[in-house]
Amino acid sequence: MTERVAEALGCAVGAFTSLFDFAPFVLLRGAHYLSVFTVEQLQALALMFLRLPGQAVNVSLVFFGLHCLLVGCLILKSTFLPRLVGVLMVFAGVGWLTFLSPPLASRLFPYNMVPGPLGEVSLTLWLLVFGVNVQRWKEQAGAAGEL
Repeated sequence: MTERVAEALGCAVGAFTSLFDFAPFVLLRGAHYLSVFTVEQLQALALMFLRLPGQAVNVSLVFFGLHCLLVGCLILKSTFLPRLVGVLMVFAGVGWLTFLSPPLASRLFPYNMVPGPLGEVSLTLWLLVFGVNVQRWKEQAGAAGEL
């Protein structure tokens, strides 16, 4: 459940930040109500709104990192997928969580970006090629039903 909340928050942040892409057009189109600002102030505001989505992407990457970290922990605890996939997903989450501190993320760039695709691609390919271990799934479902 917590994993879905982290994933939903990341998507919500991404959707909200798309609104900032339109703000510079609104500011610079010359509407009458904006005449209280000087041209320099409007340009500064437009520049701020152009840079703001970059900051918001960092926030959404943190939530995505939580998602990857939780998925990796679930995979490590389960017996349906290989532990290596879980470890790669945990590393992916840690890589994305470096964006909690933008200076740290920029210092570690591009090395903090490598674990993300490795973990996510390994999980995707494993599920596409092999899927989950159905026998273990049925064993655990039967054991849970007996309790």
